[in-house]
Amino acid sequence: MKTRLFLLLLAISTFTLKAADIHVPADYATIQEAIDAASSGDVIIVANGTYFENIDFLGKDITVTSNYATSGDINDIYNTVIDGSQPTDPDIGSCVSFKTGETNDSILQGFTITGGSGTKTYNPADDAYFRTGGGILINQTSPTIKNNIIKENHCIAETGVTGAGGGGIRMGFGQPIITNNVISYNSGGYAGGVMIAYCEGATIKNNLIAFNVATGSFNGGGGVYVDWEPVTLENNTIVNNHSGDKGGAIITTGTTTVIINCIIYGNTATNAFPQIFKRYGGNANLTYTNIEGGFDGDGNEDGMITDDPLFDNQGSFLLSASSPCIDAGHPGTEYNDVEDPGSPGNALFPAQGTTRNDMGAYGGQGAEDFLSILEHAPLEGIKISCANPYQNEGVLIHASENGRLRMQAYSFEGKLILNSEEIIINKGDNTIPLVLHSSAFILFQDQNGNKTVLKIIKK
Repeated sequence: MKTRLFLLLLAISTFTLKAADIHVPADYATIQEAIDAASSGDVIIVANGTYFENIDFLGKDITVTSNYATSGDINDIYNTVIDGSQPTDPDIGSCVSFKTGETNDSILQGFTITGGSGTKTYNPADDAYFRTGGGILINQTSPTIKNNIIKENHCIAETGVTGAGGGGIRMGFGQPIITNNVISYNSGGYAGGVMIAYCEGATIKNNLIAFNVATGSFNGGGGVYVDWEPVTLENNTIVNNHSGDKGGAIITTGTTTVIINCIIYGNTATNAFPQIFKRYGGNANLTYTNIEGGFDGDGNEDGMITDDPLFDNQGSFLLSASSPCIDAGHPGTEYNDVEDPGSPGNALFPAQGTTRNDMGAYGGQGAEDFLSILEHAPLEGIKISCANPYQNEGVLIHASENGRLRMQAYSFEGKLILNSEEIIINKGDNTIPLVLHSSAFILFQDQNGNKTVLKIIKK
């Protein structure tokens, strides 16, 4: 009996040790040092700052997150940066690598991922090496990637590789979960934004994929490139990407890509097929999607529309109130937008209208609000703060020069409670009166479109 009790206590003790919080840089100076020390189930919490690292999850089922996981503060995503521009090994230039059998329980959340140059990777299907995964490399693994800004990563061809692509993310031979990310301003010879190879069963939902460029190798594919096994793209906004050859938005090679509740618009290609290029017998089954110019694919294109989606702006690509994409997604209840608890039957912001699915990144059950207040640089020369809990003392703004700001407020439920009020600020300290009756996110925007968000807790 004593032996059994000892083993039970040992098991409980072992489990407890595996469920630790590790802080960077308080406990370890670098993210990689924290990963090296972590055990399955641990959570690595990274403080705001820029970390010049090329990290590897080493096959561990751990969570690596910024403070966004607990704060919900969008600025924690902006301000916690993994910069892969200084690799110690030039062949391993991806900012983050998953290549040792990671599962969906290996989670990367709440970072800006930038400066990556990709990793020299062997592809057994082609018996060749490629430079791939500029920002994030996923090879024969299935991690979860959520709530990140993946931008300005670039894969460039070099001697000894067959091609270079997957500027933002390359996933191959796995079933990763890719949700609620901004994937923008990345580039490669092919697959400027996302490369998906042999990943049947992967989840790619509620992502904004914009302003990525493929120079044109393997026909290009500016936004998304799908290879050889079917995947489903659901509630993504794929806009303003470019290919130096074909398939400005998407290339689908040798398989049928399922596209549902998406927006595919404003993409360009130098030679042909600015939206979708069907390569080597590839096709697409497209339903309840807004696609510029229409599409004739492997299906009956139920619910397809071709209208201008009428975005609110070219930063977040939030839908304007008059967008034809609102309540135009699949009518099945399994695709419904999240319901506003304060207004039954209506959608919770950033979705709009009723609970019927909105096309694009802000629709469906998986949508989250952080994408909706992106994607611009933080304000320069301005510091904004307030007391928390907030008792209507006013917002403090310190400015390096005179100027103007626009101020909007959203409740935590996503409702707009203060719309575009312009405020004049003077050089030095300013106190801006603001009376709130509930907690809110306050969005400040300058004349150049730069933004920052202040989270106010009202008690």
